Amino acid sequence: MCAGNFAMNETVLLTRRELYDLVWSKPIRDVAVDLEMSDVGLAKICERHRVPRPERGYWAKLAAGKKAKRAIFVDIDNAQLNRIVIRGALSQLPEAAKLVIEEARAEQRKKGRRPRLPAVRPPVEPVADVHSAIARTAQKLRKSSGNAGEAATAFGEGLCGVDIAAAQVERAVAFLDGLARRLDDRNLPLQPTGQAMKVERGEDSAVFTLKERTRREKHMPTPAEQAAEKKRQRKLQQPRKPSTSWDELYRRSYPEFDWIYTGGFVLQVEGYSDGIRRSWGDGRTQTVESLLESIAIGIDTLLAARKAKREEREEWRRQQRELDRRRALAEEREEREGRRIDYLRELLDLHGETNRLRAWLADIGGPDIGQYDDLSRMIDWAGARLSQLETAAKADGIDQDLHAEALFPHMDELHDPLGDPPPEEEY
Repeated sequence: MCAGNFAMNETVLLTRRELYDLVWSKPIRDVAVDLEMSDVGLAKICERHRVPRPERGYWAKLAAGKKAKRAIFVDIDNAQLNRIVIRGALSQLPEAAKLVIEEARAEQRKKGRRPRLPAVRPPVEPVADVHSAIARTAQKLRKSSGNAGEAATAFGEGLCGVDIAAAQVERAVAFLDGLARRLDDRNLPLQPTGQAMKVERGEDSAVFTLKERTRREKHMPTPAEQAAEKKRQRKLQQPRKPSTSWDELYRRSYPEFDWIYTGGFVLQVEGYSDGIRRSWGDGRTQTVESLLESIAIGIDTLLAARKAKREEREEWRRQQRELDRRRALAEEREEREGRRIDYLRELLDLHGETNRLRAWLADIGGPDIGQYDDLSRMIDWAGARLSQLETAAKADGIDQDLHAEALFPHMDELHDPLGDPPPEEEY
């Protein structure tokens, strides 16, 4: 199997020998692109399966026409190590998200590989015409002093929720300006939320923040802080005065640790990602500025994936509602069928009673029946009863009962929890 012959998003099965041939055919980062994964992830797979890979500088030596040593491949009698399964990072993504990435990669191939960063970063020139979405944030950040150790933040109404060192203000403004413009190119206007930034497309949104990495260092107290701490310790040994606050006695006069800004920017998208990248940061060979297009593509892809997931959830809920609707109709139909049977039995009983009563009246009647006073009254009562039963047993009377009890309802009379007309076979 040769590098570059992989269909996008497929699951790739390799042997150790095939992976060895791949990573020695071209730089590992290029092989990783073909396999839809990161070069770090591919390097870990090589290590886990004991596949030697080129050392740093190997490809540079070859490019310079120098000899470079190639590691020898050694067979291993271990079936698990010899079977390598590589699943593309995009294999589980919705088709809409894959399409965004495919289009972006096609455009990137036209532009060529992104150049590596110079060893020394050039100074950032202040952006004069700042994008309107970040104008208030830029104004707030630029009011901060330029001391490297101090913070510059922009939180509040109409601001982007930025937390950086004051010395990095112009760099942050330039980055946010570039990001806002690239998002505009994708019809995703950047919106400050006060604590973060967001973009929206229809019902879907992505919220993200720009932060500067920090590291924790042990705080070295100044002489003044040491003196204040000694004073606090002395107060602890004395009876507490009513006017003495809790902080004065029990909070140490200086922090245990300091948080130091490192100069490295990170843009982080909040929430779930479904395997899509949602964090971009400065590294050894890249800066967030060099990733502006990738960030815009990533956010666009994330929105496409979230839309697909939302529609999937909505379809699942629609199906559940349909199941509930059909279940309710089935329960109503079953209950209605029981009432139909009961009513039919009542009609049959009524029919039987009518026939028996009519036969009895015909049999007992005679010219001398009038001499029996109570029997005559009973015969009159039975005749009235027969008349009532015959009226109830007529077609129009039965139809009125059926309609009143909704035993054979029309489709527009059926109860439907969703308000949708049910199929004809459901009544």
